[in-house]
Amino acid sequence: MKTPLRIVIADDEDDIRSCFGRLLRKLGYCVVGEASDGQQLVHESHRTTPDLIITDVRMPHKSGLDAALEINQQHDIPIIFMSSYEEIAGQTIEFAVDFLLKPVDVSQLQQAICKAFPDRCNLH
Repeated sequence: MKTPLRIVIADDEDDIRSCFGRLLRKLGYCVVGEASDGQQLVHESHRTTPDLIITDVRMPHKSGLDAALEINQQHDIPIIFMSSYEEIAGQTIEFAVDFLLKPVDVSQLQQAICKAFPDRCNLH
């Protein structure tokens, strides 16, 4: 049996973090950390060394993008970005696995996870 992917979720909206956490756990993934801003995301990523990060782009104190740049200087962790802003979601970032436009549906999220980990995704 394969070990579930360890995921950190970052979004400044509590409801979105909670929803993603429940959804990911239901899909068989392990949520090892949550962050409400970019500074917390950097901290949680160093603390837990996750397999994958799912983060909003616009957050207080430090954006998800700035946090991801900092994290990727020390760890090679795949990152799925999400945003409510279409112009941001259309950007290409070198280390991004995918860029999802909110609201994100389950199939989009699963496809993005499978893109990063084709041998460990939990398609239902």
